Amino acid sequence: MIKNLVSAFDHIATTNADQIAYDEMGKKTRYGELKAAADSLAAWLDQQTLADHSPIMVFGDHQVEMIASFMAALKTGHAYIPVSSGSALPRIQSILDTGKPSLILAIDDFPADQLTVAAPIIDKTQLDKVFTSHHAFSGSHPVTGDDLAYILFTSGTTGSPKGVQVSHDNLVSFTNWMLSEEFNLPAKANYLGQPPYSFDLSNMFLYPALMSASTVKALPHDVVENFGQLFTALPTLNLNVFVGTPSFADMLMLSPAFSEKQMSHLTHFLFCGEELTVKTAKNLQKRFPHAHIFNTYGPTEATVAVSGIEITPEIVENSDRLPVGYAKPGVELSIWKDGKQVTTPDEQGEIIIAGDSVAHGYKNNPEKTAQSFFKLNGQNAYRTGDAGVLDEDGLLHHKGRMDFQIKLHGFRIELDEVRASLEKSPYIKQAVALPKYNKDGKVAHLIAAVIPKEAAVDQNELTTKIRESLKGLIMPYMMPTQFVYRESFPMSANGKIAVKQMIKEANQ
Repeated sequence: MIKNLVSAFDHIATTNADQIAYDEMGKKTRYGELKAAADSLAAWLDQQTLADHSPIMVFGDHQVEMIASFMAALKTGHAYIPVSSGSALPRIQSILDTGKPSLILAIDDFPADQLTVAAPIIDKTQLDKVFTSHHAFSGSHPVTGDDLAYILFTSGTTGSPKGVQVSHDNLVSFTNWMLSEEFNLPAKANYLGQPPYSFDLSNMFLYPALMSASTVKALPHDVVENFGQLFTALPTLNLNVFVGTPSFADMLMLSPAFSEKQMSHLTHFLFCGEELTVKTAKNLQKRFPHAHIFNTYGPTEATVAVSGIEITPEIVENSDRLPVGYAKPGVELSIWKDGKQVTTPDEQGEIIIAGDSVAHGYKNNPEKTAQSFFKLNGQNAYRTGDAGVLDEDGLLHHKGRMDFQIKLHGFRIELDEVRASLEKSPYIKQAVALPKYNKDGKVAHLIAAVIPKEAAVDQNELTTKIRESLKGLIMPYMMPTQFVYRESFPMSANGKIAVKQMIKEANQ
């Protein structure tokens, strides 16, 4: 049972110094080497004049230096803010403005000349010198207890991302659960490391791997984007544990090599981030008939996941929609409607999460924190905005979003954030983002309903111009795949755009 992440990592790295901790497409780093790099950076950080417990931004992709930076921050009492190098500039600026990092560790080139940056930036060349300086570190002030471990920025309803503050003990509770008998993950396993570190699903592979002397098999973003590279690399990774979204598994199943026949060591699938459909589970069970498939559920605000269940062939056969599991130890799940807790089994309402997984609110956003976080029976609690039911056995069934927040390819997206991003185009007067659902009830893609600033003779040409104008201003996964042009939008009785009506029309 892990009590402190830093001391647990140091013990594992010392006793398994020659074990491979991280493998990025053949670039291998041993536990001893990872600890040495983290210690060198930690020693350097301690020499800087950083405010106590101030957050440190770590900017990059899937490089091992990201992990060394995370650990160095934790060793010196600082939370880290992971930011993917492919992030849109307005998003990075919003994170800088809200997160107020005291330092930026840039593993990839940081676009400082296009941003307003108050914190010092340590670039890759400087970082490499620090990592290879081989300074020992014996600091006595690591992140612990209620100290923040990381701040992860999610999609926000106003067009600005919200910084979820996850504590050390939140993360310890989650990691101990993942390494418990409930999942029975193999020892010293090879974990697929595909989700970016700015996506909380990454913590489902990172910390269980690091805390069990296992190996992260990292897939950089450019490899994931190149099907030829991806499908060629996959069978060579010798994976034991898959961590990812159902959408990513669907994509991998386009390759015949993604099967038990060619990947016989792959025994565990851990899903989170979006709905696992019956169709996906059936196909996966055909490909990997002897594997254990786990469905989990949880928002970023409750530390990755708070419920889980193994999806057996019997469950698949007898379900229209798959359950998302039983509450992890330390968490209480309840269903609320009209301000009161629902006590009748199978009655639908909003999912409320209480217990040791609930984060400490949003960074520098007391208004949003007060709206979503509260105390329930003396415990930290979070209003998820998700609809669900608990059956008589306490099994949770997720019934979708209660607002306009969606999941697309595992990414949580606020439709209003997409709208706000679209309206940065000089060609758009007004826009609405509409989810298009498939027959399984999953969001298949986004539709942009647009009132253009000027009527277009050629709508295809206008779409091309809009896409070009939004490069660097919208996250790639938020870019709609379909554009429809209108002269006006329907309005509700209170003078607002009738978004629900438009969504219904788009899906008829």
